Amino acid sequence: MRKIFIILLSLSLFACNKSYQQALKSNDVDEKEKVANEYFEKEKYEKAIPLYEQLLTVLKGQKSVEDIYFKYAKAQYYNQSYELAGYYLRSFYQTYPASKNAEEAGFLEAKSYADVSPRYSLEQVNTIKAISVFNSFLTRYPDSKYKTEVNAEMDKLRGKLRKKSYEAAYLYYKIEQYHAASVALANFIEEYPEYEKPDEIAYLIVKSNFKYAEQSYSEKKLERFEEYATSYQDFVNKFPNSEYIGELNKLNQQALNKIKNTKKDKS
Repeated sequence: MRKIFIILLSLSLFACNKSYQQALKSNDVDEKEKVANEYFEKEKYEKAIPLYEQLLTVLKGQKSVEDIYFKYAKAQYYNQSYELAGYYLRSFYQTYPASKNAEEAGFLEAKSYADVSPRYSLEQVNTIKAISVFNSFLTRYPDSKYKTEVNAEMDKLRGKLRKKSYEAAYLYYKIEQYHAASVALANFIEEYPEYEKPDEIAYLIVKSNFKYAEQSYSEKKLERFEEYATSYQDFVNKFPNSEYIGELNKLNQQALNKIKNTKKDKS
């Protein structure tokens, strides 16, 4: 029975392949489209794509190819040819803006970039592109049926950018480039105010300012400790109940002593 099954399966595959080759070579566009659609429905996109390509070439200027074009672009997406998919999906909805499939095409275009967005530590060109295209999509379709999924995708993509930005800013702190750390961390919290631990960022800024002042040349110490004092007071005003307040209060006492001594040295 096993041998019979293998023989029947082989014959079936041979027949399918023969039928596919015939469709590729055929001049009958209706038959070619029928076979292409069958492969599309079976999710055998790698076979549907060449047939759709032939149809788009043959039928160009002869009749509407809207349905063929959409399935071709969509097949590229599901075949994981994301760069081509993004191009053809955009081309589709720009060519057929009134199509019933234009909204789906716009959504899948953005997904094409989102699906190749790499881990946060790598270059984020596609992440930024995906966010931009998703934003454009929501502008065109503010009440889209895909809105919930779009917002979830954008949160995930923005999370990658946020993590990358944080790691870059924190790296300055770790390598003791404290002025650069203070500036980068301030930029980070301004760009990502939704960060779940804003007091942690403010704490690192205060510590960076303290260490930067401490490392400064004597003629700059007073000015930079006063800058530190401003950042400390901002922290106390914004986060009076923070877990970091005790540590920073001790640090501030050290700073006050250094300011006092610096002024004494100058007098």
